[in-house]
Amino acid sequence: MDPASKSIRSRIIALAALNMGFGLISGPFSFYYVKVFLNIYHIEEKWFQVAQTLFLVWNAINDPLFAYLQDSTNFRFSRTRRESVYYAAPLFALSFLVPWFPWGNPDTLASWVTGMHLIFALCFWDTMLTYVGLAACCLFTEISTDETERLRMVRYSQIGGLLASGCVPVLQYTSNQLENLHAFRVGCVVVAVISCLLMLYCGKHAHTALDIKAFESNERGETAVMKSQEYSYFTLAKQIMLNRDFIAFVTTNFFQEFHRTFLSNFFAIFCEQLIPAGAISPLVRSIYYGLAHPLTKVIQC
Repeated sequence: MDPASKSIRSRIIALAALNMGFGLISGPFSFYYVKVFLNIYHIEEKWFQVAQTLFLVWNAINDPLFAYLQDSTNFRFSRTRRESVYYAAPLFALSFLVPWFPWGNPDTLASWVTGMHLIFALCFWDTMLTYVGLAACCLFTEISTDETERLRMVRYSQIGGLLASGCVPVLQYTSNQLENLHAFRVGCVVVAVISCLLMLYCGKHAHTALDIKAFESNERGETAVMKSQEYSYFTLAKQIMLNRDFIAFVTTNFFQEFHRTFLSNFFAIFCEQLIPAGAISPLVRSIYYGLAHPLTKVIQC
């Protein structure tokens, strides 16, 4: 089916599928990785601090670089927003699974191995999170410019995000608060597969107004306008990284990410200290975590 024949409703549903798939893995990742590496893998404090610092620096830098990559290159995986999501979806789902499978027996591993595992997991995750997240934000603005249709996109996307928010309490309950690691890992694999399928669906059907215009131009035999490539990506990336405004942006983004990480990723650790294990039932605790996690995102905004 050509892009022009796809209804706006089908494209909005595709965007909602992306938001649901995105939320299914982003919520559990930020909620669990601190607890897993501290309480289960027993990572040394110095390695944990090094990994978190590198993660914050990389997170601050990669946003504008990946934005430029998607806007100014004609690689197959960055040619359109839809294709960016489609080709990145399997890697994004894979990056979600990396932290939950240790690189050996955590009790006998050298401390640096666990440290490198965390560094790799965080950087790989944030690379794919940024790449897909940027495409998702642009899809929202490029699918339609009509205000009514954009309101529909917000409504459908919020429904998708609401459905995804139930992932954390389900994983909490089925794994008995991470007591059953096998059940937790199986649940994460299932979540990753569902998330990947939802994002692939978006990558197939979320054609933007620009995609349709380019398709219609090709049908008329006209040459579609390509992205500007006057300078190589690496040349302009170097210029961007040395720009004073870019450095100021990175510094601000670093502290913003630090605040976000502190609020979201350490939530479970704080709750375990403040609410004793026997104070409330596992089911109530799981529901509370599931409801509180989206709230921390609202506070961050």
